[in-house]
Amino acid sequence: MAELCELSARDMLAGYRAGTLCPVEVMQAVLDRSRSVESVLNPFCCIDAENALASASVSRDIWKKGLPTRPLEGVPVSIKDTAMVRGWRYARGSRVAENSPPATMDSPSVERLRQAGAVLFASTTTCEGGWKAVTDSPLTGITRNPHNTDFTPGGSSGGAGASIAVGCGPLALGSDGGGSIRVPSSFSGIFGLKPTFARVPMYPVGAHYTDMSHFGPMTRNVADAALMLSVMQGRHPLDPFSLDALPADSFPITALPLSGLRIGVSEDFGFMAVDEEIRTIFRTVVDRLAKAGADIVPLEPMEDWRPTYRTLWQVGAYEAQRHYTPEQRALVDQEFRAWGDYGKSIAMGDYADAVLKRITYRQICARVHDTVDFVLSPTVSVLPLKAGATVPDEKYADWLEWAGFSLLHNMTGQPASSVPAGYSTTGLPVGVQVAGKMRDDIGVLRLSMSIEALMSQDIKSASHVYKNMS
Repeated sequence: MAELCELSARDMLAGYRAGTLCPVEVMQAVLDRSRSVESVLNPFCCIDAENALASASVSRDIWKKGLPTRPLEGVPVSIKDTAMVRGWRYARGSRVAENSPPATMDSPSVERLRQAGAVLFASTTTCEGGWKAVTDSPLTGITRNPHNTDFTPGGSSGGAGASIAVGCGPLALGSDGGGSIRVPSSFSGIFGLKPTFARVPMYPVGAHYTDMSHFGPMTRNVADAALMLSVMQGRHPLDPFSLDALPADSFPITALPLSGLRIGVSEDFGFMAVDEEIRTIFRTVVDRLAKAGADIVPLEPMEDWRPTYRTLWQVGAYEAQRHYTPEQRALVDQEFRAWGDYGKSIAMGDYADAVLKRITYRQICARVHDTVDFVLSPTVSVLPLKAGATVPDEKYADWLEWAGFSLLHNMTGQPASSVPAGYSTTGLPVGVQVAGKMRDDIGVLRLSMSIEALMSQDIKSASHVYKNMS
């Protein structure tokens, strides 16, 4: 069972093709693993074993009979509870929706995963509406980090991060409105990609996300993320902003040659307070890139973008809640409700300034990428914090203070990933963030794959994490 749960999606597909693996056996192993961690980590809203095994049986027969197969035929996939799955409750971590009827349709990304032959088996936890960078909610409780259950796996895609880290399927769909794929990928020790805005169709969209939110893959390796992106991307009528599909020959991806590649680097962008262990691991990554031939370009300090994001997010939190009845408001996460109250008090002029400031950040980043091919930074400025907390300690006003690295690319729409880079002295994962030019998702994936290879000796396997889970 452990070996099956350890496999990547590409390994599973190779085994199905060779006849050495069976989708039903793989799915059963993933379900067994998921049930074994459920009470410890709390990563799932629901596990749909019956329908998952039925879908896996269909895939088994397709492979066995030599019929035409689809790109993800028989591969288990989990879906964050910010996307709709036909027949599953769609609650977005909120008690307001806990008694809503099951969804009657799939979100476009889910629809495409299903059409590609993926076996949808579980809904993963999120904080309410995905509003913060940790995963706990009045509806589902606290989700925990498999590397140390005293800590959070990050958020808001924390259920996805925790479950992928311990082998509960090789692929998970996350969403990212302010780091919600990248933060839990870093805290959980996995890979995550926030694609270019509109690369993957976004529907439905929470009011506080607006056009800063993205669906994207969370996996244990870069190649699987690229495979997942290849089937989810492209135009869809439910997202009028969605982009044309990348050319088919963009996939599968290969590692990017590093010789002469211009990589802009910053440990803190001049304003982030960064844990010293994270600085040390980040410098190790930079050193290995330099030794492999990359041209390392230290970046100048930038203006702190967190106040702009805070204004946009708090006004969005108000919009998300302003139509609630008093009875519904009473069900809302107390902290999220407070953010909505802050948003209500923000002056229209201040909000207009923040909207215009986003354009300035896009221009600044475009100029930076005129001089470098990619930008490398830590993914998060702190190590995983205690489960159930929103900030590490009283020095931090809110979660934006410590999750600030990821916010910029939600405002600009650029593609950005988190790549596992190593572990703290206490065994907690650390990631580095790769940001690329607008629409250069393939470049970000390829450089991420190069970093993955350079740091592979420093990364633990899913079975190691599972066996050592406290």
